[in-house]
Amino acid sequence: MPVVSQTIPNFLNGMSEQTPTQRGINQGTDQINFQNNIVEGLTKRPPLEFVKTLDATNTYPNTIKFWNINRDATSRFIVTFYHQGIKVFDLDGNSYPVSTPNGVTYLASTNPREDFNCVSVADFTFIANKSIIPIADTSTSPAKVEEFLINVAKSQYGIEYRVTLKHPSMPQEIAVIFQMPSGNDATTDSAFRDTNKIKDILLNGTSSEFWNAGASQIGFKTVRTDTNATLSTTQGLANYSGITNYFTFESYNSVIYGKPTDNNSAYTVDTADGQGNLAMYVVRDEIQTFSRLPYYGKTGVKVKVTGDEGDELTDYFVSFQGNGVWSETIAPGVSVGLDNSKMPHALVNNNDGTFTFKQLDFNDRICGDLTTNPNPSFVGQPIQNLTFYKNRLGLLAGENLIFTENGGFFNFFSTTVTQVLDTDPIDIAASGTQVNTLKNSVAFNETLLLFSDTQQFKLDTAGDTITPTTAILNAVSTFEHDDQVQPVAAGRFAYFAQPRNNNTAIREYYSDDDTLTNDGIDVTVSVQTLIPKGAFQIISNNIEDTLFVLCHDDNDSQVAPYNTSSNVAPVNSDTIFVYKYFFDKGEKVQTAWSKWEFDGVKILGAVSLESYLYVLAAEGQTTKLCRIDLQNLKESTLDFKVYVDLKANVTGTYSASTGLTTFTSPYGAKAGLIAVERDTGINHTATNTSGSTYTVAGNVPNLFIGVPYTSTYILSPQYVREDTGRGRLAISSGRYQIRTITFDFNNTGYFRVTTIPENRPAGVSQMTGYVIGQSQSQVGAPAILTGQLRVPIAARNTDFTCSIISDSHLPVQITQAEVEGFYHRRSRRI
Repeated sequence: MPVVSQTIPNFLNGMSEQTPTQRGINQGTDQINFQNNIVEGLTKRPPLEFVKTLDATNTYPNTIKFWNINRDATSRFIVTFYHQGIKVFDLDGNSYPVSTPNGVTYLASTNPREDFNCVSVADFTFIANKSIIPIADTSTSPAKVEEFLINVAKSQYGIEYRVTLKHPSMPQEIAVIFQMPSGNDATTDSAFRDTNKIKDILLNGTSSEFWNAGASQIGFKTVRTDTNATLSTTQGLANYSGITNYFTFESYNSVIYGKPTDNNSAYTVDTADGQGNLAMYVVRDEIQTFSRLPYYGKTGVKVKVTGDEGDELTDYFVSFQGNGVWSETIAPGVSVGLDNSKMPHALVNNNDGTFTFKQLDFNDRICGDLTTNPNPSFVGQPIQNLTFYKNRLGLLAGENLIFTENGGFFNFFSTTVTQVLDTDPIDIAASGTQVNTLKNSVAFNETLLLFSDTQQFKLDTAGDTITPTTAILNAVSTFEHDDQVQPVAAGRFAYFAQPRNNNTAIREYYSDDDTLTNDGIDVTVSVQTLIPKGAFQIISNNIEDTLFVLCHDDNDSQVAPYNTSSNVAPVNSDTIFVYKYFFDKGEKVQTAWSKWEFDGVKILGAVSLESYLYVLAAEGQTTKLCRIDLQNLKESTLDFKVYVDLKANVTGTYSASTGLTTFTSPYGAKAGLIAVERDTGINHTATNTSGSTYTVAGNVPNLFIGVPYTSTYILSPQYVREDTGRGRLAISSGRYQIRTITFDFNNTGYFRVTTIPENRPAGVSQMTGYVIGQSQSQVGAPAILTGQLRVPIAARNTDFTCSIISDSHLPVQITQAEVEGFYHRRSRRI
């Protein structure tokens, strides 16, 4: 059989669950605690660095709501919301006091992680509790007052000014009639050209100071309308007892204000002037034309302007403010707005080292009624999520997206109903043949992408900008969506989770500029069982081109921090599922899945800031803040990185009498803990003497401490491959007997390769860094070398398992491998 060899050019594309012949040559069967670096190759994942113990007496349950605030470079915080409680920490783990002037009843929940949703805008973090249903305020505007205005609009010689009144308690309808002078005698009649005088005579009859019996053909009387019998020839509206027993009147220049004494609405009032009510008319409750409203009146009188006949949406209410000023107002007896206690609350950064969690004062309805200025559609149904877009706070409820007024984050009502303003609130529904309850949203491709359980919608506009009259939600795709996982944007893509029975899929969503359509690719198609169900967070780091997926175990029974005597025992929540990608000139050249495991660490949430991943975790019986430096750079005091989890810098005290250095672990005793000299990289066995106290041999005051972790990469079974022009195709026919695999490594301190052939003992080949004759190989000091490790295999390509393992604190960088073996095939391919 001829000897053949082929190169594994790199290990950039992570792990794959495809059959070995379908995998790429640079993919493995499994990858744990390694990362795929486009520059350095296959390296150990960065260590979990200890920042601070946030709660030394309590464990946080996995039902908390984790949130982060990233206002600017100097104002970054981690927030935990739980049942009737809040904790705020900065990135150094320092706690900040939170005052609660309105209490914390709004934070009542049996599952805060699922019930609470947040969005941060400047110093405000808005939080909505899905389990609390918003309702309209039970307080209403003042009830309707039974009142009317009689406007003497102009004077006209010879006409009759008539006011007719009827109260249910009055025995008969009564009319007060003033006959204007004829105008024949200018010396007397001209005085009545003043509408104020006409009004005064109607009120006071002949006792008015303006009455002049000598005027030509002047007349006055109060009569019964049924018999036309005269009741008085001297008394008018304001002084005839048959009227004043039931009505009261006030005078405002040329306008009479009147109302029934008992606020009875069954009264009638009418006017006549023989001029088609052009000289005098009554305004009671409503009027069709705004310009007909009187110039004078009593402050606070409300009138409904009916607008177009039969169209209630054109109706509006005005209130008299004084001397010709009628301003738009709210209708009588209408809910003034929203019940603030049931609306989203806010965590406010006071910028003085304190925070306040408080009820917000949402704007009241200031105009219109329930028809012309209706309640926002979220009233009466749960708020599924919050968003912020184009300077508007948005709520997702039912099938609707509801935005506040532009720039007015507390106003969900129109400020006028006489016209639709571009800045008015927006309330639009997702269209479709099925019910699409909107659950999540993400800013994407210069718009807002919204998710229901089965569809995606794009916020679009029929005009140039998003306004109440132009905003529309267009369905753009039909992918199932896991609403427990908030989608994230990364560059020109958006990523969201999909339920896959007992697993989770991640889809990469994009906009195709050529076809003007949106589409999505399942980036977990080759690792369909990698991510279990229970995903709750996707984190994107655009600097390092990495996506992280977190999963929770079964929900804890606790909904607030609790004290326990046993260590946490995570199943899936100790793992971060990592997707590494890289684009070169628009083409994706790397798509690598792997998993990072952190033994005994129950991850509760994480946030990516710059090239750090900050991790909130329950570990042991406490709650800790940790971080991961995604750059994975060398230590400032060494030429390599030290790889231990719960990594911390400590300073010890040396005792010459014992020859030991004593140090205190900042997180207490930890099984397997080692100490590494910060200046040399030499590791020491750390002995726990009591509590958090450890000793190491020698005078080594400056130390890294932590727990080593194991990194494993299982190679895919190797096949002879031929170039087809569409990639290198694996050939499964013939016999391929692997003789050796040679691994190229760079700046590496230690790793080993285990080979497990069928029906034969396992073999181990180690790279320790120590080579006789090399200057780097010094006894007692770690040796960091670049070279090759040749591993004997002597097995058929499908009859052995080959794993790269590193359980040392020293670095590992494997750049490529060369596979050498014998290949024989009885047939020739055509």
